Amino acid sequence: MCADTSHCLLQATAIQVSYGETAALHAMDLNLSAGDTLGLLGLNGAGKSTLLKVIAGVLAPSSGTVSIAGADLQRNPVHARQFLGYAPDKPPIYPEFTITEYLVFAAQIRRIPKREIPSAIELVIEKCGLGDVRKRIIGNLSHGYQQRVNLAQALIHKPKLLILDEPTNGLDPAQLMEMRDLIKNIHHDQATLFSSHLLTEVQAACNRVVVINGGSKLLDMPIDQLDSQHHTTYEVVLQQAAKQTDLLNIPGVLAACPVDPQRWLLTTESNGKVTSTEFIGEALLACGMQMLSVTLVKNHLERIFSQLTTNTQPTASVMGEAA
Repeated sequence: MCADTSHCLLQATAIQVSYGETAALHAMDLNLSAGDTLGLLGLNGAGKSTLLKVIAGVLAPSSGTVSIAGADLQRNPVHARQFLGYAPDKPPIYPEFTITEYLVFAAQIRRIPKREIPSAIELVIEKCGLGDVRKRIIGNLSHGYQQRVNLAQALIHKPKLLILDEPTNGLDPAQLMEMRDLIKNIHHDQATLFSSHLLTEVQAACNRVVVINGGSKLLDMPIDQLDSQHHTTYEVVLQQAAKQTDLLNIPGVLAACPVDPQRWLLTTESNGKVTSTEFIGEALLACGMQMLSVTLVKNHLERIFSQLTTNTQPTASVMGEAA
């Protein structure tokens, strides 16, 4: 749930997508507030694109609700889509158009008043770094520039919620850095949902991360709680299986991510006492849990992503839910 509902730009609740007896998404919840840049991480086939298509109104969920800037996407789709910008993984471009011609078309289908179209185009051309190629035929552009055009069409109507599906896929290192800067500079009163399988890009461009696998959400947490001088992460092996709720009740524990029922990644506050292995052991014992071993974890996001996405039977659906 958004901390401040007045600034909540996305509320996706209990999203389920099923194809026959096969479930592609399992009761997925996702919330974004103004200023959020959320990185949606998952391996290919994890359900990232399916979730984004549901939020964008391209795919109807089997059950669940989506609200964009307070507008219900199922009940009032036209109104809700006014607040939404969507850049899919395959740019929806007409290769025979010039960039300017295409952006005029994008502005028209977004119902931007005719007198405001020139200024809207100038704004996204400048923001997306397209000024030097604005008269070029899109089909003759590099993949990197086509991705910029894709971003420009998604931004042209100043959406409240921007959805980017693998925007850095296929870019060379220089193009990747440029796209990262574009994403980071999107206006603070917007929310951005950024899908990727590149951990480094999510860490560099986002302030929140969600990891999904097999259609389930495994982690939802602020980036600064993953690797920070203010937080420490331990891999803890317990004698018996534990419940996430019990671990989260330990004072100072911010997040508990299961590797398996007996092995957990615990993120704690770094304030001296809480960071000691002795404290962890004593706190677990006080809760009736016997610790077999504890190890300091480095490269927390990489470790969590690796552990969670290789665990095909997650023991909990949400860990470390962001406020």
